[in-house]
Amino acid sequence: MSTYLLTWSPKKWQWTDLTQRIKEIKRNGFCVTDWSCGNNKSIADGSRLFLLRQGEEPRGIVGAGFAISEPYEEVHWREEKAMAGRTTMYLKVRWETLLNPETESILPREWLNEGVLSKVNWNTQISGISIRSEAADVLEERWEAFLGRRGDKFSLFANAPRD
Repeated sequence: MSTYLLTWSPKKWQWTDLTQRIKEIKRNGFCVTDWSCGNNKSIADGSRLFLLRQGEEPRGIVGAGFAISEPYEEVHWREEKAMAGRTTMYLKVRWETLLNPETESILPREWLNEGVLSKVNWNTQISGISIRSEAADVLEERWEAFLGRRGDKFSLFANAPRD
């Protein structure tokens, strides 16, 4: 399975319904949102996705889920770019986990700097970059261990979309 990194910077976009989305996951086991994947047109339905909070601290992994659509083009999410007629690519994402960095711990950015994970461009400004399989495997292990230490009930791929 292919794995990709999506990005979120609160400096660029305020996620006003994050708390509601987290409640939806607790209630239903998942929530679905549209998310920008930059210019990436090759993310396949079913791909594994991780969400990296950038910009201000705390920085790190705040979510994980799966693509439930192919990329599609729509008006850019940044108002100034949308007003200029710019577009970007989006995916429908089925989030299995979202964490609110204002109220709970997230997988720290510093935990991504060693071994095979150090080869991933965690400083990317572009959403939708591919994570090589060796690094993706380690990231899955770190994510599962992190969530386990937090006391979350998490089983690897438990909420993966089914055919």
